[in-house]
Amino acid sequence: MSGGKENEVCRLLLIHSQAIRIRLGSWLLAILALLGCWFFSFAIHQPVPRIHDEFSYILMGETLAHGRVANPPPPLPEFFDTFHVLVRPAYVSKYFPVQGIFLALGEKLAGHPALGVWLSSALACAALVWMLRAWISPGWALLGGFIVVVQYGVYSYWSQTYWGGMAAALGGALFFGALRRLWDRFTWQNSIWLGLGLVILANSRPLEGALAALPGPVLFLHHIVKNRRWREPGFWVGLVLPILAVLSLGALATGSYNRAITGSALEPPYLLHEQQYQVSPPFIFMSQRSELAYSSIWLRYYYEFRELHAYDSQRIPKYWFLAVGRKIATWWNFYCGILLSIPLIVPGLRKKGRTRVFQILLLAGFLIVGLISDHKIGWRLLVDVLAPLEFGVLWFIFDDRWSRLAIGTSALLLGELFFTKWSFPHYFAPAACLVWYLQTEGLRRMWVWRPDAEPNRPLTRAERRGMDRQKQENPKRTFNLRGLVYGLPVLCVISLVLRVENRLNGGSNDPHGPDRGTLFLHDWGMRRAELDHWLEQQPNPQLVLVRYSRWHNVNSEWVYNHPDIMHSHVIWARDLGVDHNKQLLNLLPDRTAWLLDADAREPQLVPYAQAAMGPPSQEAPRNVRPGTEQDEQADW
Repeated sequence: MSGGKENEVCRLLLIHSQAIRIRLGSWLLAILALLGCWFFSFAIHQPVPRIHDEFSYILMGETLAHGRVANPPPPLPEFFDTFHVLVRPAYVSKYFPVQGIFLALGEKLAGHPALGVWLSSALACAALVWMLRAWISPGWALLGGFIVVVQYGVYSYWSQTYWGGMAAALGGALFFGALRRLWDRFTWQNSIWLGLGLVILANSRPLEGALAALPGPVLFLHHIVKNRRWREPGFWVGLVLPILAVLSLGALATGSYNRAITGSALEPPYLLHEQQYQVSPPFIFMSQRSELAYSSIWLRYYYEFRELHAYDSQRIPKYWFLAVGRKIATWWNFYCGILLSIPLIVPGLRKKGRTRVFQILLLAGFLIVGLISDHKIGWRLLVDVLAPLEFGVLWFIFDDRWSRLAIGTSALLLGELFFTKWSFPHYFAPAACLVWYLQTEGLRRMWVWRPDAEPNRPLTRAERRGMDRQKQENPKRTFNLRGLVYGLPVLCVISLVLRVENRLNGGSNDPHGPDRGTLFLHDWGMRRAELDHWLEQQPNPQLVLVRYSRWHNVNSEWVYNHPDIMHSHVIWARDLGVDHNKQLLNLLPDRTAWLLDADAREPQLVPYAQAAMGPPSQEAPRNVRPGTEQDEQADW
């Protein structure tokens, strides 16, 4: 009896020590992600905003860092009105607050919002490992986490820009990790994590988060009802009450945030911004809104031309199919690419029967797509056909419950993106952990596969004798796929080095890859940051009136400001003509006024009194041809 107790104690100690090592490994990966972000920022430069959304998020982060939810509306708002920002009834970002909370945390801890982005990346990577530990064995969870750190965690637009992605991925990892653990056992700790994951999703990407979180609870509820688990002692205390408590607190905080900005707890700033600025709805099956009045020709051009063109064109079946092909190709290239497609494709090639045949045919089809990619219509329509078929093949390759939940949820969320006016990879972030799980599970299946393994069915006597005879004839047959499993993390590291080297050498930017738009060395965003830094160093308060040419790229927007505009050391404003500008100059008489021609080859600050006699920037824009690929991708 004593020997049995000693063995049991040894087993428990072994399990405990293994859990400690895995937990330590997950936090080491988080630290690696944080230090990696800092290293690449040091080697290249710190993240600089250049996308409309980034400036809006930075405004939110600075507002929250100052202990406020909203800022008072500025006088003469037409000079400061800009994209994705409300100026009435408050001056504030339109977006949901989670990304802004991380940026505010970076401001408070280090005086720079980039730290907040890096913290969100590190926490998302740690949460992913925690999630994978419940869905797959701990060792594979660490491998999957390492690959994600290398591919996305240290150098991607999710971790080196202010646009977001990692915050929603963090919420998704917490939700799915807790859901899998609660399936086995009700505990209040996991219920809190599940509720927290839902709160994060609701305040980062609420619609996509709701769709990502829908199939899992339906399956979970069926499991509870089927097995009558509501009779278990921990059902209320360990499951229901903790989730309700967290969701109630989250709803209270969200409602308070909305009320402080819009006056209604049920109306988020995003919806108010849609009413004030957007003629076209976010989904192509919704009706177009009535015309709106804008304070700037550039706002009108952006919302009534670019946004409306993206909406109208996708309501035509032909162009909708083309847009779907582009969205699928962008999604696959970001989340899989060549390297991370291997653990999804190879398990199908090792299957026997029709699954292998279909996987070979689909692989050949994707290779053909790569060869004819210059033919836009042909390859996009082919992608529309191949992608659903590939999801069907994956359904038969990964045939366990949790893998199929991951496939079904991913397909649901990807299908929603087909009907959105715009689609970018971070829209899918709530379900990113499920794709990363499938890739890790594919690596595990490649690792355990043997070409001479027995099939998962009873063998006849003749089949077993044939297998024994084959083993005797080929006793040294040891081929397996472990070399690919060993090599994939190494290839990911090499890929990271090549991507960074390409950026340092000024190589072309991949508009569909993870590092798209990340840490450019020379562009208008860098020039704006340099001028803003110089202005901040001047002793007197500064005012910059920004003038655009008729050929201005509306995505290169210079007019963004700090939360308290009137008391900021540097104010950026629109050039609305000499007569109209006098109102702003009279309002701010003590400031040094400059005029900036933003579309010059090298934009320079010129004293306003010297350059004010030029034409104002309120001219009809003529910078792009509608319907082009550049126009579709320009919101980068």
